[in-house]
Amino acid sequence: MTQPITPRRPAGPPSIDELMTRFLAAGSVSDAPECGDVEPHETTGGFRPSSSSTWDEANAVFRLFGVEAEKVTAPPEWATFASLALPVAAVPMAAGLFPQRVRTIPTNAGLVAAPEAVPGLSGLHAWVRKALGSQSPTALLLASGIAAGLGSWADAEAALVTAEPLCVGSWRQVWENQQAAIQWLRGETDNAAVTWTQHGNQDLVAINRGMAELFARKSGHGCRALQDAADRLPDESGWSHLAKLYLSLAKVQS
Repeated sequence: MTQPITPRRPAGPPSIDELMTRFLAAGSVSDAPECGDVEPHETTGGFRPSSSSTWDEANAVFRLFGVEAEKVTAPPEWATFASLALPVAAVPMAAGLFPQRVRTIPTNAGLVAAPEAVPGLSGLHAWVRKALGSQSPTALLLASGIAAGLGSWADAEAALVTAEPLCVGSWRQVWENQQAAIQWLRGETDNAAVTWTQHGNQDLVAINRGMAELFARKSGHGCRALQDAADRLPDESGWSHLAKLYLSLAKVQS
């Protein structure tokens, strides 16, 4: 008698990307059934990034665009700001921003709300205002991203305006990407998406284009751009990890 053929199981454990896709497809832990006296919680809640890693990621865009940026020391109260568990789901890659701001798995990509003003942190606000008088494009672009993260839109715009005439040559693309990031964070998502789509160096802003398509629920949900970003960004970069997270979410929703 012919024996039934048992399907062969794939060799080795599933990849991290596959596990992430399964996790996202399963939905939020808040949808899980009751488990007696055990209450499930969000698994990422206890994670707190180091101030040095977040500051390194906040400067990563300069390395990726290949410009000669100045070495800027982390501003006062940066560690406190970086540790705040702000409800942010869509963070563009730009100066002064860092991927570790995404603390909750965005299982329902949709509208992007502009960050509210962050109370306190007078030392960080003072650093931003001091940077507005600088002639350093590095400090000014960092200040614009930090100000946006603080919800200080007037300072974010002022830093961009001051930096624009200083950003010539290869710096121009860094400035354009920064402008789009500020627009995105303010809720001007359509304007930001247009800038990233028309950007001169598509490879370097692939993560931002893919993120914009994902959260705007465009056709394909940014899969191609996010795959490009995941392939091109350095493996050790937190931005690469964020691109892979967004890619897994895009695959679930496409």
